[in-house]
Amino acid sequence: MTKSKLQTRSDIEKLVRTFYSKVQKDDLLGPFFNAMIKGDEEWEKHYELLTAFWELNLMEKRGFDGNPAKAHHGVDKVFKQAITTKHFDRWVSLWSETLDSLFEGEMADKAKMRAQNMAKGMYKKILEQRPGGFILPGNPSDIKFG
Repeated sequence: MTKSKLQTRSDIEKLVRTFYSKVQKDDLLGPFFNAMIKGDEEWEKHYELLTAFWELNLMEKRGFDGNPAKAHHGVDKVFKQAITTKHFDRWVSLWSETLDSLFEGEMADKAKMRAQNMAKGMYKKILEQRPGGFILPGNPSDIKFG
């Protein structure tokens, strides 16, 4: 299969849908996502939301209206603080694997780098919002996912 450059909203939608089809089937991530996003209609909303999110983050096009930190904190709370570095590592790995299977070029590389940085930041925020406000020891930027 010939890879193309990641350059349009349609490309981002293809990436998001392909990625989340893997997430839904994943032994580690699937239970979290499938418990929180139920049915085709909710998944369609999630695809649209995440397409807008990545379009903002990669192409600086406005249209995303969400609060990722609040959403992830809510999931962590529902699952009784079960989210660990393993989950973010798997998320970044699946994201990078999906990107590499579909796209190449500067924007694809940017998407991988952004995902790595987002995973670090999101995990830090989750830990800070847990009871007791746990803070990572050392420098959070030292965490590597994927």
